[in-house]
Amino acid sequence: MTSNRYPSVTNFLWLLTGSACLLFMGGKWNIPALTWIGSVFFLKYFRNIRNFWGVILALPVIYIASHIYFIGLAEQVEPGFRILINLSFTFYIMIPCLADSLLHTRIRNRLLSGLVYPSALIAVQFLLSYNEQLGTILHWTASLFPQKPVIQLISVTGVWGPSFLVGWVASTINMLWEEKFNPSRIRMPLLVCAGTIFTVILYGSFRMLLSPPEPGTVKAGSVISGFREDNLFYIYDDMNEKEKSEQKEKYRLLTFQVQDDLFTTSEKLIPSGIRILSWASGNAAVFAEDEPALIKRMQDFARQHQIYFFPSLLVLGNHNYPDMNHVLAIQPDGQIAYDHFKGRSPNKGYYQGNIVEIIKTPYGRIASPICYEMEFHRFIRQAGKAGVDIFIVPGDEPARGASNMHTELSMLRGIENGFSMVRTTLEGLTMAADYQGRILSQLNFYQTLANRSIIFEMPVKGIRTFYTRFGDWFAWLCISGFVLLIIYALIAPSENKSQTQLKH
Repeated sequence: MTSNRYPSVTNFLWLLTGSACLLFMGGKWNIPALTWIGSVFFLKYFRNIRNFWGVILALPVIYIASHIYFIGLAEQVEPGFRILINLSFTFYIMIPCLADSLLHTRIRNRLLSGLVYPSALIAVQFLLSYNEQLGTILHWTASLFPQKPVIQLISVTGVWGPSFLVGWVASTINMLWEEKFNPSRIRMPLLVCAGTIFTVILYGSFRMLLSPPEPGTVKAGSVISGFREDNLFYIYDDMNEKEKSEQKEKYRLLTFQVQDDLFTTSEKLIPSGIRILSWASGNAAVFAEDEPALIKRMQDFARQHQIYFFPSLLVLGNHNYPDMNHVLAIQPDGQIAYDHFKGRSPNKGYYQGNIVEIIKTPYGRIASPICYEMEFHRFIRQAGKAGVDIFIVPGDEPARGASNMHTELSMLRGIENGFSMVRTTLEGLTMAADYQGRILSQLNFYQTLANRSIIFEMPVKGIRTFYTRFGDWFAWLCISGFVLLIIYALIAPSENKSQTQLKH
């Protein structure tokens, strides 16, 4: 007698195939096509398991795949965060699949049963976004950034829309698979799903073609100075007090050298006519006692060259700031319009403040959140509601593998809220894009070994999007729909029960 306690070899292969695809569904090895395909195999596996042992077997397999996925992405973070992000990603995959396996056969309407998985997927993604260490960092929509017509949907639904489509495709393909790929047996669910995706692509294409940013740009520049070794000043910050005392003068001299290089390189961009200048997060390192002199030098530089200057500072040594990272908004008259401190960090796991400071300029309203703050859609939406036109985002990527992922995910906030943005990134990908995600210019830190500076023309006028006005309406709609599907599944007679009643 053959035991059904464990999944069959064939079904286990579906689990392994899904886990292999997972490695390329975003992250450092992103292949957008696999984002659409990978969850098909996870769903197939969970629909076929017959008992609790299948779930237990899947847990370590998906966790290991998640761990491999985040190697090179979650660096310079504490072990607790590594465990949190691996477990979150594992449950992100498993919980919607389990919900689908429990409910889809109880819902006899094929169109509705196909919505169980995508609605459960968005419910899990949305709830995880409330974790102040995660935000939308796990989101599959970021992997679709190269598919510009699809991601225009973000301006309406937020990042939840494209992810919903990914889940709906997986559910529909599994339905087709169960019918031995005979489309006539699931004509309505197939037509509705395919028609929706076609409509989304058509909408996105027409949006980009017919509603590009209005004429009017401002010339802006980004400057990054290279280090002798990756994470140079964070290495110092991680030393014990004795080592810091011994090494301080050495690192203090290095801060002066980097600062001089930043000013010298920035000076070379001035003749091009730039009116906005940005420095990367973590680049202009300074010891607390030297900071007043550096800030005065920055103010003098802005006043001398009549520019809006957004330098980010990494303050070392003893300070009483909320965080060691902050960015200044310096006006052409040398006055500081605001001083914004980084309020979210995956490493420290803290949440501080909920304000996006804004400066009004002749080139529109400008704001400059720092690096990881861009992972938090509710935080950034307030800038969209305030009518911000340009985001100047200083970034830093201690993990090489995360450079593209974090930059592209940051750009989704601009599409959501209708502002153009530049992310000036130390040890990562610097990119400028308009509010439809068109790349204006980009620079890879590791592929540009000298003169790491870039100039681009930024649209000066943003727009108000549907998402800006109505926020996470689509996510709440998915959650409500998922609850209704659960209720429907519980009160609807199962197929077996219905067949028994017919026999009698």
